[in-house]
This record gives sequence, structure tokens and C-alpha cells, in this order.
Amino acid sequence: MRLCVVSPFPPEISGIGQYGWSMVQGLARTNRFRAITVLAGGREQGSVGPLPLDSPARRQRVWARDDLQTALRLVRAIRAEKPDVAWFNLGFTVFGDSRAANFLGLMTPALTRRAGIPVVVTLHEIFEATSPQALGVRNGWATRWGARTATTLLLQADAVCVTLRRYQDQLRARYGARHVLHIPHGAFVTPEFLPHPASAPARDILILATFAPHKGLPVLLEAFDRVRRVYPDASLTVAGSDHPRFPGYLARLRASVNGAPGIRWLGTQSEAQLREVFARASVVALPYTATTGASSVLHRAAAFGRPIVASHLPDMEAAAHEEGLLVDYVPPADPEALAQTLIRLLGDPTRRASVAVHNLVAMRAMSLDRTCARYVSLFEQTVRASRGQ
Repeated sequence: MRLCVVSPFPPEISGIGQYGWSMVQGLARTNRFRAITVLAGGREQGSVGPLPLDSPARRQRVWARDDLQTALRLVRAIRAEKPDVAWFNLGFTVFGDSRAANFLGLMTPALTRRAGIPVVVTLHEIFEATSPQALGVRNGWATRWGARTATTLLLQADAVCVTLRRYQDQLRARYGARHVLHIPHGAFVTPEFLPHPASAPARDILILATFAPHKGLPVLLEAFDRVRRVYPDASLTVAGSDHPRFPGYLARLRASVNGAPGIRWLGTQSEAQLREVFARASVVALPYTATTGASSVLHRAAAFGRPIVASHLPDMEAAAHEEGLLVDYVPPADPEALAQTLIRLLGDPTRRASVAVHNLVAMRAMSLDRTCARYVSLFEQTVRASRGQ
């Protein structure tokens, strides 16, 4: 098969982009594709050559965020590749900050299918699952109409995959969609326990994100101040970058704590650096006040054997329940509850070890290779159906 992939992609830092990157590597290793072309977003358009894999995969940057011509550029590029199937790895805001750019970009799968090319879409979030206001997005009638119309267009794909079963249920109930499949997020890194370096702090809390108000960093900063009163040697590692919709957000938060002790501000991390960051961590915090799908950080933390403290939100609970993960929950936006839970975990190495073992076993049952095998089967089935076989 010849596969065309449309996805955010590194060096852009996003959970959806990292998922796409890992999936392309896994799909290439199956040796079931004559060619894999990734049509990625980026500031500079044009081919950037082969991916760093021993594979037939190549990457081209043919679209950019907030470009109103993205759909036309993508359909033209996909048709030029002549793939057997096109796979779109999407969230509702991957194509830009403006409603118009996202709506037009999300039309691309329907336009591609009308051009006679079989289409599979993976949706990491759905409009009905989270209040737009909670994510800092305008929520007037235009937003609601646009999101529901975009969903209707996306459901014109030959197959639609979601990473949470509750999304499958919601799309079937609201839109009558019977071709929506649940393929769990799973582990997109090799599950392994990362030993805690002897030189690392004994009690380190990690938060990794593309930061926006709904990621809850102010709540964690307040909770960390309380943790330090119990464990003066505790540290907090803040890794990641600003969300594209909130430039300068991290800098403002950093200034607001005015050099508070024990906090490391690392910025964007490479894959190798992320391994080191997770190895140093005693606990991973996900203090979100809203979610946009199954958290990639949740799965990465579980796959690296790190206990997780997370806000008790529907998507977070669904992901953990569906995949058999142990998570310590706290009410959203409650710094006292977050602090007390962190203090208990930091002081209980036995609990941390047992959670690590449990989650590693769960992640090994949902390895990247297994996820890729399910997608290969789906791609082949979609191609056969399009040919009437």
C-alpha cells in the first residue's frame, strides 16, 4: 500500500503531533507499505526529505496553521501522491487559532474522499465532550454550528477512529455514525521502568504540557508551595512550551512566582531529554481544569513507570478506566487536595512502586506495535471496500 498521512508533526510540540510521529515509525516497521508520505504542518513549505527511519517514509510540509488555503494545498498534494489510502490524525484546533482556518482545514478529509481516495480519520477530541469556554475558546452560535458541521463532514470518511470509547458512544448517539471505531491511545513509547538517577532530587514533581490556562499550572504552583512546607527538598519540574493560542503564558506565570525555590523551568524537550525528565520524576501531575481527549502525558507517564496525580475529569477517568491504569484523582482547581495527594505519594515509595508495576503491565498490553497492527488491518479493509472487493 501507499499511505498518505496528514498530521501535526515534530518539531511542532503537541500530543497529537507526537502520536503521529510515533505511529508513522511503527507503521513503517510493519513493512506493509511501499511508501508513506507525511503531509505535515509547518512555517516553511516544501519537502524536507526522508524521516530518520530505515523506512519508505518521507515528510513534506505543505500546510501551515491559520492558512485559509490549507484544504486546497492538502487535496492537491494528496492527489499528487496517488495513495491507496489517506490517514488524517486530527484534533479540532490543529489547523489554526481561528475558527475559519480550522473549519476549512477540517473539510479536507471529505474533499479527499470526494476526489476518490479512501480516507481514515483519527479524532483525538470531539466538540461535545468539553466546554469550549473551559479551553479558552469562543462559544457563540458560530462556534457551535461550525464544530457540528465539521464533525458531520469528518464523519463522511470511510472510517473514523477515536481513542476513547465514550467518544464512540457520543458520536453514535448524536450523529448516528456506525463506522466509528474505538482504538485506544495506548503506549507510543516502549513501556519500560526508567530508574531514578542517584543524582536526581528524591522528591520531584513533573508537569509536561503545551501550556494554556486549562492545563492547571497555577493550581500546581500553589499546591507545590504547600508541598514544600512538608518536604523542603521537594522540586517541581515544568517542561513544555506555550500553547499556540496563548503565547507568553509560561513567561507570565514564571514572573508571577518571582523565583520561588525548587522550580525548574525547562521549556521544550527532545525525546531523549524527555526520558531524562521522566526518570528524575517521582510523580507526574496532570492538574487540568479541562481536557481535550486522552492525554498523551498520562500514557507516557504510565509507560515509564511513574505514578500519576490527575484532576477527576470525564476524559481522564475514561482513559484510565478503559486502559486499566491506576491514577490518583483530585478535584479540579483544588490546590489543597492536590497538595495533600502529592504529599502522600511523595512520602510513600511502596505505593509509587506498586502503581508503576501495575501501569507498566497495562501499557505493555497496548504497545505501539499492537496499535499499528490494528491500523494496518483497518487501512487494508478500507482499500478493499473502496475497490468493491
